[in-house]
Amino acid sequence: MSFPRLVETMSSQGRLQCISCGNELHLDLWRLFSCLERHVKYQVEQVHLDLLPLFDGSEEHAAASQSSQSNNFGTPFDRQDADLIIRSSDQVDFHVHKVVLGTASVIFEDMFTVAGPSPGEQGQNIPVINLVEDSKTLYHLLMAIYPIDCSIPDILEDALSLLIACQKYQMDSALTCIRSLLRDHMPSLFTAPTSFRAYGIASRYHLEEEVRLAAQATLERALDFDECGEDLRFISGADLLQLWRYRGECTKVAKNCISQLKTNARQNEPKSSFLYDAERPFMTGWCYDHFLNRAADKPSPKLITDRQAVETALKEYRTAYGSVYSLTNETRICESIRAEVEEILRAAIDTVSTDCL
Repeated sequence: MSFPRLVETMSSQGRLQCISCGNELHLDLWRLFSCLERHVKYQVEQVHLDLLPLFDGSEEHAAASQSSQSNNFGTPFDRQDADLIIRSSDQVDFHVHKVVLGTASVIFEDMFTVAGPSPGEQGQNIPVINLVEDSKTLYHLLMAIYPIDCSIPDILEDALSLLIACQKYQMDSALTCIRSLLRDHMPSLFTAPTSFRAYGIASRYHLEEEVRLAAQATLERALDFDECGEDLRFISGADLLQLWRYRGECTKVAKNCISQLKTNARQNEPKSSFLYDAERPFMTGWCYDHFLNRAADKPSPKLITDRQAVETALKEYRTAYGSVYSLTNETRICESIRAEVEEILRAAIDTVSTDCL
């Protein structure tokens, strides 16, 4: 049905009535306009891809987007029984199956039933769909929905692009699988050096779980212009404000937690005549004061209880004020307290509400 015909049909005396036979029609308008919206959004993204080289001056990118020549990805996406080709932004073809894509994604299912792919090119009988994602992203995306061992990229930006694609095409099962792999990835892709960039990208595309992980990683860095540097361009003003509020809440929770632990330790510390036990109350108080001072700027449990920082501060204190106790015993006491406080702080920070994000 064409758009003029659709408007004429819908305006028939306030009812959905067929112009030809006069019978009243029962249409799922929500699904219909949802499909139309996705189709328009897809076309806008295609135009954005074509216009991007005009703004970034990339002649190579422009040539790639305009070139009609493409390359096949190869195994395992080169099967002869494939009934669809999806083409990446860097002109790589993946031979896939409609039934697999339609089952994994309601977006592709609607695309097949509403918009329909373009006809085959250069004598091909298989229809072609051009997508805005690059071949690396599409490869990992297809690996997550086909019965093949799933994997994720080793670079954070590529992993976020994969999650964005899953969310865009509403591939819920693939999204769950990829997030599980991302959590178990060692070493973690969410690190302090990339935390502000990851937070900005995840916030822009409403990746809530990744927003939380990235926000926690930023706790290891100061929130100022010198520290953020060029990564600030990834973060909107509103998202930066939310991050500031989140960090403030984390600082508050960390300080309250340490203060409560210090109070409990003072009240429950047993009295003893042994030298080792006699020095423990003093060292306990000193450790908690040290943790409180470090929680002010970077409320990260890892940094607050950093072993090297504790040992350095202890040596500096002994040099400045002296001590009647042995360094070995004091270091042993501090280490037992440090490990316990770090575990408790991690649990406390995890409870900070993500509503402020």
